[in-house]
Amino acid sequence: MSGLVESATTIMSASERRLETIANNVSNLATPGFKRQASFVEALGGRGSGAAETLTLRTRADLTQGRMSETGNPLDLAINGPGFFRLRAGDRMFYSRHGQFRRAEDGTLVTAQGLVLQQASGGDLVVDRPEIIVLADGNVLDGERPIGRIALFAPAEGQAAEPQGGSLFEISADAVEEVAEPQLRQRMVEASNVSLGDEMVGMMTALRQAESGARLVQLYDDLMGRAINSFGQVGR
Repeated sequence: MSGLVESATTIMSASERRLETIANNVSNLATPGFKRQASFVEALGGRGSGAAETLTLRTRADLTQGRMSETGNPLDLAINGPGFFRLRAGDRMFYSRHGQFRRAEDGTLVTAQGLVLQQASGGDLVVDRPEIIVLADGNVLDGERPIGRIALFAPAEGQAAEPQGGSLFEISADAVEEVAEPQLRQRMVEASNVSLGDEMVGMMTALRQAESGARLVQLYDDLMGRAINSFGQVGR
């Protein structure tokens, strides 16, 4: 009997986490460069001989390319293909495909949250004026004068980028590598890859799973009630 309750609890807990993931995706529908989180069930082998597998719900980032649109702003950059911009927040490094930048007072290019765009060689990218030219390979020109290069980075094989909220990811320093052939598009932004229709389908599936878990709990209550009544009649 206890197995029935455990199964119901697992189903309802997984459904709740799926709904939380979907809610986060929908809330970032309009966030440039956002990558939707996809839920999947992973089977984990039990510890010890003969132990049964347990099912665990995990999430991963869906790195499918988002739609690109032209903005006309020279400091808007979109990534066509794999990779992330490297951004600095104090002493920490983050990675993102959100390429809407502005020139700060010190000449650095920063996001709306104040994260600073990094050069390929390390250090902040500093420009004298916003009318720069960014080539597809990441080289940055002020007129005809090269002033730096923007590199794209991706997790090394077998590694993953960990979501940090919104369009930000974190990758450990020993698990990141530079993209060999970056493809940047100036005056463009990449939209979120969230599809509202897909998320609604996922929400309905999660709700149906929650209902099945609730029915298992109700079944358990009914069986326990019958058992108690039967034992009561036998004891008379």
